[in-house]
Amino acid sequence: MTPPSGPRRPSPPSARPAPNPASVTRPRALAARKLRFVLRDGATVEGTVKAGRDQSLVAFLNTRSGWMNVTDAARVGAGEPPGHLILQTDHVVIAISRDGGVGVSTSASGAGERMVELVLIGGRIVRGYVPAADGQRLSDLVARSGRFIGVSLARLFPEGADVGDIAVQTAALTVVRDLSGRPQEAEE
Repeated sequence: MTPPSGPRRPSPPSARPAPNPASVTRPRALAARKLRFVLRDGATVEGTVKAGRDQSLVAFLNTRSGWMNVTDAARVGAGEPPGHLILQTDHVVIAISRDGGVGVSTSASGAGERMVELVLIGGRIVRGYVPAADGQRLSDLVARSGRFIGVSLARLFPEGADVGDIAVQTAALTVVRDLSGRPQEAEE
């Protein structure tokens, strides 16, 4: 085989295949999100993460593989200046949007909400609403959620503190109880 003589001539533009619009991905526009993380040992970290503008808190956490960068971060009550920390996502039990600027989850169209009680390792209780279809089993709901499940209008017990919309790590759950149709239990 003889090498080509001279430089290779470029193909005319019309001969190149057009890019497939379905395969072209745009980089996700990132936004700073102020979050509070409650860790397995009870410590709390507050700081800022970069997440997609339209990305839910649950989707963000479910895509973190092991470690997560948190800037302007400090452990609450530790008396340390804010700085750059990395958190092991396996140790995050609850994530809370401090400024309410990030939605907790995206529910499928047609999905309703179900009031539940989540009992965490160590006995802490979270009551709130999870997106669920009519008749959907709680076991399927938790399994479908991935590593984190979104809870709207959450209240922590025993302190009775309203914390808004949060993400809870499914590995930290010991019991999930359906409270639908039991409004008196939600108020306790």
